[in-house]
Amino acid sequence: MNRHDVADQEVIPAQFIAFLLACAIGLLGGVFPPSVSVVAYKFADAIFITGCVLVAMKLARKGWDLPAAGYTVLSIAWGVFFLAKDFRQLEVGNDIFASAFYFLLPSLVLIVFYQPFPRWVKALTLLGCVPSLIELIMLKSGGGRAYEDLVRTAGYQLIHGVSLIWGTFFYWQHRREMRQARHVANEAA
Repeated sequence: MNRHDVADQEVIPAQFIAFLLACAIGLLGGVFPPSVSVVAYKFADAIFITGCVLVAMKLARKGWDLPAAGYTVLSIAWGVFFLAKDFRQLEVGNDIFASAFYFLLPSLVLIVFYQPFPRWVKALTLLGCVPSLIELIMLKSGGGRAYEDLVRTAGYQLIHGVSLIWGTFFYWQHRREMRQARHVANEAA
């Protein structure tokens, strides 16, 4: 087992846990009082960014440079969302939220270059940029202000759901590779 395989023993479960926690907190954060929700959502964002960085590391080591870059750019997009929450009550906050689309689109396009993903995972991944695009269009056209929170929430929930699928896929893939390696080692012995 090489050094990267040993590191994957920690990285793969860690990314799965990060996406699982970010998804759970992101989906359940609204049940808390508003002052707690703000902190919960920012914590979910930080955990999500951590999951993206862990996956980017794993994919880069395996030679999947374009998807690795996609996860890196996605962490930047999510950093924009993280920052925008501090300016939510100001007009500039809406511009910051909408500007995340410019990072979100290329990141998700690069992620779908990960060939082992099934087509349906790739389709859901690309679908993840649609709410952000709608929000950008609403902001630039001046219409649809009443729906901004709904669109923004749908976008967060969609990406968190997709990230949980990514995390599960990578964990399942890792477990399968480990079983195959043990099987080969047992046959060689």
